[in-house]
Amino acid sequence: MQQWFQLVQQKNSLVRYESELMIFARELELEDRQSRLQQELRDRMAVDDHLKEEQQLEEERLILQEMLEVVQQRDALVSLLDQQRLLERQEDQDLEQVLMAPGPVWRGSRAGL
Repeated sequence: MQQWFQLVQQKNSLVRYESELMIFARELELEDRQSRLQQELRDRMAVDDHLKEEQQLEEERLILQEMLEVVQQRDALVSLLDQQRLLERQEDQDLEQVLMAPGPVWRGSRAGL
């Protein structure tokens, strides 16, 4: 039974690692998008505002809005990762308690039967 719990723990660890990798990959995508948006905004802001048409100013505003959305998405990923890690620690502690608990079911004893 203890070996089974250890296998479950290993499986959970691999699933967690996969989840973290997916979050990190999404984080990199968002970081890249933010960098490209910043560069585009810098290029557009190199021109004085009084020389720009209304459409150009609106495009700058939309870029800023998209940048804000990207930052919010990145922040949400960080929060998600923190929440997952807290939950994982709790699950590990619960499993550890089950493994360490004395009793007939976990130690193979037939006492009480």
